[in-house]
Amino acid sequence: MSTRDVVERYFETMRRRDWDAFGEVLADDVRYELPQTREVISGKAKYVAFNREYPGDWELTLTRLIVDGATAAGSMNFRVGEQDLVGLVFLEVRDGLVATVTDFWPEPYEPPAGREHLVDREAASVDRLSVP
Repeated sequence: MSTRDVVERYFETMRRRDWDAFGEVLADDVRYELPQTREVISGKAKYVAFNREYPGDWELTLTRLIVDGATAAGSMNFRVGEQDLVGLVFLEVRDGLVATVTDFWPEPYEPPAGREHLVDREAASVDRLSVP
């Protein structure tokens, strides 16, 4: 199975909340990293449980996927209740299984003053964020 196939299956099984199939695409020693909160989850059982127990009624839509060898990068729209989030994810595949996942969850912010004459402000064309 190619890296693209593995990663597409990773997202599809997560989107469907098919936790048994999701676990089948993970290496036993999978490492999940959240650099912004400095959290790390090690091992398939904990990572599957983390996703299974994630609170709220959420939806995930993969918006981009770039694959290069054994690595992949993607962006996703993630909706929890009325809140829209964008997730950026980097994955490493080893022996046909997802071995490392690193997630970033950027927050919207106001741009610095002084560049108004250069930019238009509008919603992004693909990835969406809830703006307060």
